[in-house]
Amino acid sequence: MSIDDYPPPPPWLDRCLGTLLQRWPGLMRPLSRLETASVADAIATTQIEAPVYIAGMARSGSTVLLEMLAGLPGFVSLRYSDYPLHWLPYWWNALRQRLPLPPPALAERAHRDRLQVGPHSPEAFEETFWQAFFPGRHDEALDQHLGRAAAGGPFAAFYRDQLRKLLAVRQGRRYLCKGNYNIARLACLQALFADARFLVPVREPVAQVASLLKQDRWFCRWSAADPRIGRHLARLGHYEFGPFKRVQHCGDGAAAQAIRAAWDSGDTALGYALQWNQIYAALLRQLDDDAALQPACLIVGYEALCADPAAGIARIAAHIGLDAAQAAALTECWAPRLSLPAYYDDGLDAAGRARIEAITATTWAALQNHIGTR
Repeated sequence: MSIDDYPPPPPWLDRCLGTLLQRWPGLMRPLSRLETASVADAIATTQIEAPVYIAGMARSGSTVLLEMLAGLPGFVSLRYSDYPLHWLPYWWNALRQRLPLPPPALAERAHRDRLQVGPHSPEAFEETFWQAFFPGRHDEALDQHLGRAAAGGPFAAFYRDQLRKLLAVRQGRRYLCKGNYNIARLACLQALFADARFLVPVREPVAQVASLLKQDRWFCRWSAADPRIGRHLARLGHYEFGPFKRVQHCGDGAAAQAIRAAWDSGDTALGYALQWNQIYAALLRQLDDDAALQPACLIVGYEALCADPAAGIARIAAHIGLDAAQAAALTECWAPRLSLPAYYDDGLDAAGRARIEAITATTWAALQNHIGTR
């Protein structure tokens, strides 16, 4: 498959369901409540045990971590096959279990990053929940952090019920979630689940910015050829790259404006370098200020994980509380498969790399003190 062969979303998804949900964005909330009431007995004893959240800037290695952990017994995550009925996980999964579906086929995902995915592969669809309950998500003028106070109200009951329904219908014990924007919601999530564990992937900034640039070019190109692609990304709440990319405001309004100005001027690399620096600098400030959050977070360096997979996997396993058998199985399966990508040119010249390094140097050095310390 070439760069020009990106498959658009199915017409029924774009025209029918996409239009339906855009015109009536509140439709799924009452349906979800109806589902919860109808399966109350089935989920009555379901507990949410030590959920695991993978939260880092896009292109940091988060999907690799998700794939690694999703294969472990007892872990449950949203899948490609859940969308767009992930609001109704019990009904939809119960129905799918009864349908005569063909065996799931795997194919390299659109990002062209060696990861093979299919209907049963885990994916990030939670963002639609956060957008529905918290106005202003992805508003570039608003600080996107959600603290412990945000864990109350109707969202808390809805969210716990969503997780319990998914765990019950899939017969799992631990919820696993990848959500890039959850890096600004760690305190909120910890207030919801005191035993939650957080994995924060990070990549060397030049490599991560280069990867973001590649994805942005591809998705802008694909979306220009077929607008359904850009619309689909926006519906999912994926604003990290592509024609509708948005700044992630991390508490510094001037910095957010500088990122937007860089993107608007066509200096996409500068914008991504500033965004990388803002996201991870804000994370470090939060960890310094929140003593309760520190032990729940493990910063996972992508390069360090690829350089010594066994040691990196051991740290991850210990942090999220895997037993010895699970840790051994994870190492046996994934240690031989982890390696740095060597399948594309980053497209940056020496001056471009030097500029990214200068912008991110202080934050990157501080992150190095966290990577591999537990």
